[in-house]
Amino acid sequence: MAATTTVLARYMWKRPGIDIWQLRKPVPADVQRAFGRKVVTRSLGSSDDRIATIAALAILGDLEEQWNALRSGTTIRPILPAALATAGDPPERVKLTVVRAAYEQVLGELEARDKAQFLSDRTAFDESSEHRRKMARELNREVRAGDLTRFIAVTDRLLANRGVVVDQGSSWFNDLVQRVATAVLDALGVAIRGDEGMLDPKPTTLVVKEALNLIEPAAAAKDIKFSDLAEAFMRQWLAGRSGAKETNTEPQKRATFRLFSGFFSDRPIRGVRPEDAATFFDTLRLLDPSWARSPAARLLSWQQLIERYGGRDRGLSDATLNRHLQVLQELWTWSKKRGHCEGENPFHGFHNRLRPGYNVAPYVAWEDTELRQLLEPTPKRSDLLEIILVGMFTGMRLDEIASLTWGQLQVAEECGVSIPYFQVVDAKTPAGNRKVPVHSDLSWLLSRARGADQDRVWPTFNEEGRAKKPGADAGREFSRFKAARGFSDRTKAFHSFRKNVTRMMERAGVPENDWAQIFGHERGFTYRVYNPDGLHMRRRAEIIALIEYPGIVVPHPAS
Repeated sequence: MAATTTVLARYMWKRPGIDIWQLRKPVPADVQRAFGRKVVTRSLGSSDDRIATIAALAILGDLEEQWNALRSGTTIRPILPAALATAGDPPERVKLTVVRAAYEQVLGELEARDKAQFLSDRTAFDESSEHRRKMARELNREVRAGDLTRFIAVTDRLLANRGVVVDQGSSWFNDLVQRVATAVLDALGVAIRGDEGMLDPKPTTLVVKEALNLIEPAAAAKDIKFSDLAEAFMRQWLAGRSGAKETNTEPQKRATFRLFSGFFSDRPIRGVRPEDAATFFDTLRLLDPSWARSPAARLLSWQQLIERYGGRDRGLSDATLNRHLQVLQELWTWSKKRGHCEGENPFHGFHNRLRPGYNVAPYVAWEDTELRQLLEPTPKRSDLLEIILVGMFTGMRLDEIASLTWGQLQVAEECGVSIPYFQVVDAKTPAGNRKVPVHSDLSWLLSRARGADQDRVWPTFNEEGRAKKPGADAGREFSRFKAARGFSDRTKAFHSFRKNVTRMMERAGVPENDWAQIFGHERGFTYRVYNPDGLHMRRRAEIIALIEYPGIVVPHPAS
């Protein structure tokens, strides 16, 4: 088949004043009599030169098929009997031939052009390959958005050349246009993977595999909706974690699956291609970072979510994208072992290397001027003020503080001295389960009337998620509060209080191994293994007493 540039130059033209491309192809002299005309003219239905060229290639391929049949003496008959030519929805076998023709003609043209260009001009070949990847992403986005305009003319011509009278308003035609679009995108994907060095790349979509008769019945039987597959994966994952600590990992995984299921129209995972993954992550990149803070946003469809929160200049971070990526890679690997998909993992190759100062902004400590701005005047919500103070004078994590019960406020007796402390339990790591003495600037808490041991000290923060943790609600309240005080930088957060107290410890010369036992990090091997009890409480209290904010007027809530 002629190269695209040849098709554009020799057979395509536009009438004066009309922007739609037309095809004009002379009929070879040896078949003119049998064919009944000397020239074939067709409207290509598009003003876009690339899409019109694809339509032209489809028509030219069919014409060559008919002319070769005339030369061999066979008769070209419509696939449908005449009585059925106007009967509406054509048989499935006709639709399959249309899909197959779209795939093979586009792939054949791309391969022919690549071979000629690679041998003649390597630089032009590289530029063409990059253009092809950009075009694939553009077409993919249009198809995902439901814009199939580029593929209507192609589908129409392929059907008409097979004796089918087309009703473009019918539901079956719209469905077939979608399948043709998928076939064209799959052909582009195969060509791109060939450009990248893959030997004998294969189509990946169910649509094309069915048209090429490549799907094994056993494999097709395993194809289930993406959401059902993700749920089966989660059941297995949760069963393997029986008895383990509840974390936010489960809701994070489910959020990722819900997003991709919406993006991929809940189709089977077998059909996911690298181009799909690229489009998904490109779209996700531009999502408003705060979208998930609204409970209503979680109920939106993918299209509604993108319309409301997508296209932002400041989108999701590389770290967040990496988390979504890891979850989808894990699902593909699990699914492949169970026969739900095959081939290379389409979610590989999108990991973003995290480099502090470049695409990772670590939390930083609050400075005195910032703390005064944060605390003066004191927050209206007393519970929010109190957890801020506990964070400032212990370095405990937000969820550890918000989850505290009165039973975790305990007293140790050492050498006749009573030392109150927080007994942190159910921490994110075993090292996080620790004893943290109560600082003297938190004495107001000791004078307060205690509730029952199982009652939370700050019950006003709602428990959320499978783990029933109040930290998420407390975190949202703190984020709103700090924004109202003029802090929008992500590097300043509740976690920054941990930076403050650790800076104090290092400057005071506290051994790292000692501070780790209060801070909730792992100690060195020798002490951890041979002295699991760690520091005595008096030493812990001495270390906590080093925390001070001399430039700050520290509020003291009512007892």
